[in-house]
Amino acid sequence: MAEAEQPNGNQINENAQEKKTPIVADIFWKHEGDEVWHFRKSEDDINCFHRIDAKKIPLRGKNYLTDKKKYPSKDSAFELVCCKCFKTKQQMLHAGKEVDSLCKFLSDNEENEYFIVNWLVPGHYTCVNLYVRTLKVGEDAEFDNIYTKFREGDSKFRSDRFKYIPELLEAPSMVKSTVNAMLGGLRPVLIGNKLTCHHFTGKNYVEVDVDTGSSRIVSAAAGILVKGFAGIVANTGFLIEGRDESELPERMLGYHCNTKISLATISLQYDYDPPPPQSKKKKSWFGGMFGGRSSKTSSKANLQDSNSKSPAKSTSTLKSPSEMSPKKSPKKSPKKMESKSQMVSK
Repeated sequence: MAEAEQPNGNQINENAQEKKTPIVADIFWKHEGDEVWHFRKSEDDINCFHRIDAKKIPLRGKNYLTDKKKYPSKDSAFELVCCKCFKTKQQMLHAGKEVDSLCKFLSDNEENEYFIVNWLVPGHYTCVNLYVRTLKVGEDAEFDNIYTKFREGDSKFRSDRFKYIPELLEAPSMVKSTVNAMLGGLRPVLIGNKLTCHHFTGKNYVEVDVDTGSSRIVSAAAGILVKGFAGIVANTGFLIEGRDESELPERMLGYHCNTKISLATISLQYDYDPPPPQSKKKKSWFGGMFGGRSSKTSSKANLQDSNSKSPAKSTSTLKSPSEMSPKKSPKKSPKKMESKSQMVSK
């Protein structure tokens, strides 16, 4: 019997690299009762989502800083795994940690890199969009650079760079006007400049929670959108804004389409207990003397202490010793005293 041909070193590396690239069709996050919001089965399907091509989206080109030109994006770096919506009694942050089924999914599939966009909608709805990375590391140096900065950056950096691209394909006129008022039209927008974003990082994922109730105007607009979701077909895209040559050209991070969603129908009741608020520890005066307080806090506290010891009617200017001595009543002139005695005698 002939011996089986042994693969050489290059073949082994190629096979290992192929295994690292996930087959999205084989990946799915399962949660009990989640069949309602599903992958699209037909053109006229509702309460569904599907993956779409990001190549038609114009993004900043390599020389954008000088020529301001945009070119069609390459394939998205991440592809949609699925979407799920949860209804809780209180607002839920950090779905990657708080939703048990998602936490388990991320742990069971830790060989992949995930990106989570969590929409916090008034009424305590949490709409989770889960993406998995399909772009191989090293294939796009510019994307690898900006994504590493984003993953390792602080909340300010992430909010300042996270860009949202909405595209309404079908919607009632009221909804279209609301989106124009809320986002300034159907164009790329740095969502962190419009709404509060909360950022989290896990072992194999990055999560952005977008709070649509953090702005009065947007919260009111979101109320209209929630009622009109059932008549909306919309593409949703995300990317990280490139601002120097090492971060350009831009590439879509994730892109998908939602079709005629009814939040009341697709939402899953979820028992969520928010973590208790952290109590602030009071620092002693001893700690304040030796670095426990900042200089600004210490000076403010000292000023308050000094004010509490001083009289109520104190002034902010210093007085000279002569001014601080008690004032003596002015002596009346002899002439006036004399006139007064004369008046008495009379």
